[in-house]
Amino acid sequence: MKTLYLMRHGQTLFNLRGKIQGACDSPLTDEGIKQAEIVRDYFINHEINFDFAYSSTQERAVDTAEIVCSYKNVAHLKGIKEWNFGLFEGESEQLNPKIKEGLPMVIFL
Repeated sequence: MKTLYLMRHGQTLFNLRGKIQGACDSPLTDEGIKQAEIVRDYFINHEINFDFAYSSTQERAVDTAEIVCSYKNVAHLKGIKEWNFGLFEGESEQLNPKIKEGLPMVIFL
């Protein structure tokens, strides 16, 4: 049986400043780098090795994946890029609609 691991990128400058990122990009912060290193160390300490590693082409995802999977080449796929929020990119996260508590989340792969 194979296991699929899904991971979000580490903290970015836009996350820290409460900005909408979408398709635009911002670099990992020092905290985001530490977060990726913690995950890398977890996988190493639990002897979890990946057959394949994939990332979007966005800097924040590439940097996180390359830290976590430092022993393996990471394939960068344009098709898994985050949505483009147009004029909202770089604006305050307060412009995002509020998610109602208790709604289920579904991920389709």
